Amino acid sequence: MKKFLAILFSALFVLSFAASAFAIHAEIPAETQAAVAKGTTQITLGGEVRTRGWYRSNFAGGLGVDTNGQAWYDQRVRLNVEAVVAPGVTGYVQVESHSGSDGDKYKWGNQTALGVGKTSSGAGGTNAKPAAYLDILQSWIVYSGSGLFGFNSGVKVGHMPLKLAYGQFFDNTQYGDDALVFFMDPTKQLHIGLLTFKGLEGNIADNTDDLDAYVGLAVYKLDDKNALGINYTYINNSDMLLKLQNLGLHADGNVAGLGYKAAVDFQFGSVGSGTSKADFGGYALSAGVNYNAKPANLRAAFVMGSGDSNKLDNKLKEFVAFTGNIQNYSFIYEYQHTTTAGAYGTGSGLNSGAASDGHAAGVANTTYFNLGVDYAATKDLGLSADAYILRASKVPSGSKTAGWEVDAKMKYALAKNLSYQIDAGYFAPGAFYKDAYGVDKKAVTALRHALTLTF
Repeated sequence: MKKFLAILFSALFVLSFAASAFAIHAEIPAETQAAVAKGTTQITLGGEVRTRGWYRSNFAGGLGVDTNGQAWYDQRVRLNVEAVVAPGVTGYVQVESHSGSDGDKYKWGNQTALGVGKTSSGAGGTNAKPAAYLDILQSWIVYSGSGLFGFNSGVKVGHMPLKLAYGQFFDNTQYGDDALVFFMDPTKQLHIGLLTFKGLEGNIADNTDDLDAYVGLAVYKLDDKNALGINYTYINNSDMLLKLQNLGLHADGNVAGLGYKAAVDFQFGSVGSGTSKADFGGYALSAGVNYNAKPANLRAAFVMGSGDSNKLDNKLKEFVAFTGNIQNYSFIYEYQHTTTAGAYGTGSGLNSGAASDGHAAGVANTTYFNLGVDYAATKDLGLSADAYILRASKVPSGSKTAGWEVDAKMKYALAKNLSYQIDAGYFAPGAFYKDAYGVDKKAVTALRHALTLTF
């Protein structure tokens, strides 16, 4: 069973799936200048340059251990073009810097091997070009209109960022996936989407070795402030006898000034057959409220992803999350540190606690308690602070205490489309890490500041 799951993990590690924000791009804003093109085609050029400085202490190998401090600068470059060639017909292409192990960025002064067929330009010395090349981040076509059904509908095809509901099950907005999306709005209140995408292409002459995902979703607006949604995802690989399914429900809105957001995901299906067959049974739930007493916005949230304490049975109870390596919750624990997912080799084996570029375990085997506040100090200056209590949802033995964390953020709009941001975090690991990894836990401090220009 373990060998089989190892093979499954290798295939699913690159899996990305679920339904997306199928935003139909609006007319070019009045403050945006379109490039000249033939006929009525409108072409808009844009991009982003982001430079960040980092400092971390007591952090090595993804764990809080006693070590020297780390400090570096990195940079990311994006360029994009949008072409509106006719009413309802839009094409979009976005390229992004890439430098091998550093993912979508390159470190200042660092010479990095760029992979097969790519060589470094020698950025490790002075008077040298950065070791980076451009990858396709987005490339898609969207066609929409009311001619086919009498109400708005359309199709979006290509490589695009995808996210399902609030992202606790699936969020691939970091790098995106190759997908075909059909959407329609039968009424002003109801939005329906159907999606298929290729998670993994094996031999093109054999359709039984592919990882394919199929998604259906519906969102219904109760009124201008409240909405309900449902989504279903089915993932299949015939050769691996994989039938992974996820059913999600979510709601958000505002009642009498109190904002709320809630979601729950249930997983079922199976992998393998006979005595090697294992059943998925993970789940995740989240609930959050906020009250905007301007200029302060008060927040509270609870998030839990199921865990598994028995690695000997054929029940895969740990929640399987497919999320990019982006910050969804805490600045250190979820975004940078090794989480409690998969620490004892229990569950499906699909979650690695140590995040890698393009993949993180999200809320798998993790329970969050969060209090936070946002404060609009001025029109251009925003401040926020968060406190977290973190626990493992299940362990076979030992402590569930993953620790606690406090984060703070400042974002200042220096000028139009130019912002400066500072993030700071302090994570005190709990006894879980001593029991699971046998390391003397040390508190981790992380500081980051970033200057971002969009155009």
